[in-house]
Amino acid sequence: MKQIDMKRRSNSRYTEHGFTLTEMLIATAIILVGLVAVAQLVPASVMLNSNNRSNATALVLAQRQLEAMREVSLNTTTFNDPLGVLCPLSTTCYLGDPTQPGQIVGSPVALDSYNTPVIDFSQSPVDGYSFTYIDPNDPFGATNDVRWAVITFTNPLTNAATGRRIILGVFRRGMQTPTLPVTLDVLVSK
Repeated sequence: MKQIDMKRRSNSRYTEHGFTLTEMLIATAIILVGLVAVAQLVPASVMLNSNNRSNATALVLAQRQLEAMREVSLNTTTFNDPLGVLCPLSTTCYLGDPTQPGQIVGSPVALDSYNTPVIDFSQSPVDGYSFTYIDPNDPFGATNDVRWAVITFTNPLTNAATGRRIILGVFRRGMQTPTLPVTLDVLVSK
């Protein structure tokens, strides 16, 4: 019988390759820098989400308010809301003055950089043309400052109201970062 040579024969040396400690430290540092950069995006993302929610809430309130005002007859200069959402309870909200046709009545109005009329929230609120609203379902409890101005158009022969332009703004106060007011503008006519 032949004997089999059990000795290992090797024509080449086997060497093990791996990472050195320095390479591992550099890789760890790069990963940490990346994680820190991503971690800094989380608070910014949460803040943007909060501001978007704030703006959406202000816009919905402004749309509801403007729709309620738009539905009031042109011959009526006041409105009330029995629920106290669109006009506080036991308060009269005004919709312009037909004796001052073509004049801005109510909250002060300013022009923005695009020459668009917006409610000037830097001025004091005007009674009957502003109120504050806190949504009971809002987890932040932020105050919505609601203000409007009205320009009434009349028939010069009869002095009857033929139309009104309503400029309405809602500014959500009490947020961590200030947001811009929402302004809506509508013209209602016969």
